[in-house]
Amino acid sequence: MRVLLVVLALALAGCLPVAVLRTPEPVSGRSLALGLSAVGLEGGVALLPYAAYAEGNGQTEYSFSVQMGFRAGIKQALAPGLSLDMGLTLPPVLGGDAVPLALDAGLLLGLGGVYLSPRVHWIGFQSQNTRVSGLLYQATLGYAEEGFLGEGSVLFHAQGGAVLFVVSAAVRL
Repeated sequence: MRVLLVVLALALAGCLPVAVLRTPEPVSGRSLALGLSAVGLEGGVALLPYAAYAEGNGQTEYSFSVQMGFRAGIKQALAPGLSLDMGLTLPPVLGGDAVPLALDAGLLLGLGGVYLSPRVHWIGFQSQNTRVSGLLYQATLGYAEEGFLGEGSVLFHAQGGAVLFVVSAAVRL
């Protein structure tokens, strides 16, 4: 059972952007972030590297990040300190019988240096005979200062399934 939970957690981490590591304000210009996430697993911790590039005009931001999976995203400012953030994540290896696809959408709410991001993920797997999809929810509380981002997240399934705890940090260059 323990091995199954580890495999499930790593598969989800490969399909989902487990680290948010984005501030509520869209960037004006370019930004590069490099970091690491620690995903709590039963009996251990998995470390996942994180890299992100973003470019924007202060109102709209386009981003590309890698954390096992490849995510392309867009963030739109709604009000000062509040943005809508959406993305599409593909797995690191395409091909085979079933390719997972993940879509995420969330709000980024800033309160000084602290930010909160409630988020929903839709994950779909499709093979020749089977189609599986579902929703996962994420709550993230983070802290941002000049050049540093740190956060803690909880990911969970609405039907009472597995819960993942994630701690992430990144430096912004």
